[in-house]
Amino acid sequence: MVTGATRIVRGPEARCDLLPGAEIVPELRDLDMGSWTGRSLAGIEPAELGRWVGDAAAAPHGGESVEELLARIAGWLGRLDRGPVFAVTHPAVVRAAVCVATGADYRRVDVPPLGRASLTGTGGRWNLRLQ
Repeated sequence: MVTGATRIVRGPEARCDLLPGAEIVPELRDLDMGSWTGRSLAGIEPAELGRWVGDAAAAPHGGESVEELLARIAGWLGRLDRGPVFAVTHPAVVRAAVCVATGADYRRVDVPPLGRASLTGTGGRWNLRLQ
């Protein structure tokens, strides 16, 4: 699963602790949903949900906007040095990485739980390999 990786990293949450010895990387933390954390979509005011879905800069829940998530992941990807990195993180973070790497619209990318994406490249030029 991680054959050839020079680094194994993970988000800081316990649910990312799947590989012993993985380095904790704060930038790989899940999207901060603020006051919506743990709530079902049915329990969220439809106008607020619509604002969040329609505006990547909006954070009506008081947490992190999609734009902030994308900027965080763009910064992390931009600091990667040479060599393969295997990361265990959250669907929202994988989704953001795919969007940063390919220019895709965050609203149009779905990543299932335990989904995988492989990004290859150097110097900010990324390729996406579906697995």
